[in-house]
This record gives sequence, C-alpha cells and structure tokens, in this order.
Amino acid sequence: MDCVILAAGEGSRMNSSKPKVLHEIAGKPLIEHLLGSIDPLELSRIIVVVGYKEKLIRNSLAQKDLKFSVQEDQKGTAHALNQAKGKIKSSDFLVIFGDIPLVKTSSLERFIEFSNKKKVDLSLLTVNRDDPSGYGRIKRSSDGSVEEIIEEQDTSEEEKKITEINAGIYLMANIDYLWQELDSIGSDNAQGEFYLTDLVKRFSRKGKRVAGFRAESPEEFLGVNTRKDLAFAGKVLNRRKMNSLFDSGVTVIDPESTIVESEVSIGQDTIIEPFTIIKGETSIGSNARIGPHVEIVDGEIGEGVELSHSVVKGARVRDNRTIEPFSILGPNS
Repeated sequence: MDCVILAAGEGSRMNSSKPKVLHEIAGKPLIEHLLGSIDPLELSRIIVVVGYKEKLIRNSLAQKDLKFSVQEDQKGTAHALNQAKGKIKSSDFLVIFGDIPLVKTSSLERFIEFSNKKKVDLSLLTVNRDDPSGYGRIKRSSDGSVEEIIEEQDTSEEEKKITEINAGIYLMANIDYLWQELDSIGSDNAQGEFYLTDLVKRFSRKGKRVAGFRAESPEEFLGVNTRKDLAFAGKVLNRRKMNSLFDSGVTVIDPESTIVESEVSIGQDTIIEPFTIIKGETSIGSNARIGPHVEIVDGEIGEGVELSHSVVKGARVRDNRTIEPFSILGPNS
C-alpha cells in the first residue's frame, strides 16, 4: 500500500513565513511526527504533495525515503491529490493531511483493518468532538453509512450541531473510479476550491461503498492550523513522553513544569526536578538527579550525575560527577 501526505498548503492562520508542516513541536517538525507514526506500517512508498515553499520541505525531509509531487497552484485538496497520480503504484492507498502530528500507529492499523474487512470503495476516519468548529461535519444515512462531508464554511445552522467530524485520513480502494471523479470535481462551494471531501458525496450518490471508521480519541486527530493548536499538540506529546518515562522507571517531580523532547533517553531511577528542559538527542544515565532549573541540549550525562541550575549544550558529563550550580557547559566540554 502507498500513502499520500498532503502538505502543499501555506497555513495562513499560522501567520508565518514558513510552511505549516515545518513548525516544530517536541524537537521535530509536524510532518516528521506524522512520518514516525506511518513508518511502522511498512508502506510501499510515501508520496508528499508539496506546494508553498516546497524546497524548504524537500530540504527538511532530504534524509527520508520519500517521493514528492508539486501542486503549483493551491486549488484545494482534491487538486493536490491529483498531482500525485503518476507516482501512486498500489491498487489502494492512504491519504493523510500533513498537519496531524498526534496520530498513533495503532489507530492507523485499526483503520486499515476496518477498511479491508468492509471491502469498500472509499473509507474515512472520523471522530466526535465536543466543539467541532473548524472541521468538516460527517452526514450519515439512516443505515449508518457516510453520505457526505460538509465543510465548516458550507454548513447550515443545523449541520453545525453535528459533532462527528472528518479527521483528514482516507483509504482509497477503487482508484480507477477515484481518478475519474477527481478529474470532474467542480468548485461548487463557498471557497471556489476543489475539495477532497466532495468525493464522499460523489461516491455515495453513485452507489459506491463508503464507510466511516469512528476513532475513540479526538486528541490524536487534531489538525494543527493555529499557534494555539501548535502549543496544545506540544503539550500532548510532552505528556506522552512523561508517561513513557514513568513506565521506564524515571521520576519526574512536576511534569507540568518539565519539558522532555521525544528523542531524549533517561536511565532508570533518575530524578528530574521541576523547571527542567531536556532537548535534542540527549542521553542521561541511571540514578542521576537533574534540576531544578536545568537546560540540556544534545548532552551526554552519565550515571549518578547531580546537576542543578545549569546549562549543558553539546557537552559530556562523566559518571558520578556533581556540577556546581550556575555552570554553563558548551560544545565538546
């Protein structure tokens, strides 16, 4: 199975000079978190559709085994997918928006399993949100099948009350019919764009089988559209990292005031005091005591080290050393 990641948009609500998918949380761009969740699926190939400042995205992902397609004009998500047509080789494929950094591999696996069992022409992943504002609403028929996705800007007052929303993840199975429909989708909506979501209504009305898989955790499918969303996603990833540290035998005195990025490794029985920030490819041995008020970036901290009120950037601290407070250890120290 192939996968297409849609990452061509500017992300105007971020009010930024760089592409939305390159904004960082937990030490990595949004799109790299998504790729980390996709990698275990062992897909045949991953095609990234780029557009706005596409060279920046290519350069950021240069070390990844990816294919790229370019959407020169921003004409919507359906138009973006059409740009990947020539690079897709599998008989069915995933489509995922590039601004969903919190999705877990296990959720994608369940979605693929559901789609394969249903043997449908098109399936999509949905979630229920208490506040569905900003998301496309799912309209289901009386038998539970999905009839259409109504974009936020096109909803009536009654449709705005629907809490089941589109998570931005699809599995396309009938690709011959898909390409026919993509070529004929019109811009008959408030924004004058070609929406990928229009496919659901077209498939349904023409007798094709459309299924919606309702996932349990809305948090996983947050689309990062604003700086507020970015901050929320960063907190979620930090909380997940804290839970991972707890499970591995690390004590974090105050998780709310502590930041540990995703690539950091910390040994058993180490204690992390409040107001500590640990970033990059830092490793910390067992039985250490770090903090309070410590910043470590790409540091190598040995076993039994005591370190407080200090900064370590690219430096190494040997086992069982005590670093005096208010020290600054620079690269290669």
